[in-house]
Amino acid sequence: MSRYILFLFLFLGLSFQIFGQERYYSRNDTLSTGREYIPEEGKLQLYQEERLNDLLERYKDVNVRRNGMDGYRIQLFFESGRMARENAYEAKAKFLSSYQGIAAYVDYQAPFFKVRVGDFRTKREAQILYKKLKRQFPDAYITPIETIYLPAID
Repeated sequence: MSRYILFLFLFLGLSFQIFGQERYYSRNDTLSTGREYIPEEGKLQLYQEERLNDLLERYKDVNVRRNGMDGYRIQLFFESGRMARENAYEAKAKFLSSYQGIAAYVDYQAPFFKVRVGDFRTKREAQILYKKLKRQFPDAYITPIETIYLPAID
């Protein structure tokens, strides 16, 4: 008997779950999140507080004032010693011969010379190039940078 009742509850519960997946919207239906759904026109309206726009504007102004933003670069070379400067510029030239459209930078932070390439807004963007470079530069890795130059938005 208890198995029969358990089976009945499972059957009813699953049937309600199946029908619960469909939702019909009328033209004037507004969800509690403030989003208006109009299926005939395919429009979605988002309502947000004005303070959010203010924060976004401040973030943009700060990045423009400091002439850059937080981002990522790929470090190809890291060395100290007598020949470090020459080796760094050789690594930069080797990179630029294969990837002309991507910026390369030689940095000196005593006593090390570093070659870093790219100006990426996200780590994911950097990973795309990193996968291509890994064969040619096996010691390469992605590093966060405090200020990258503002890249063009496609």
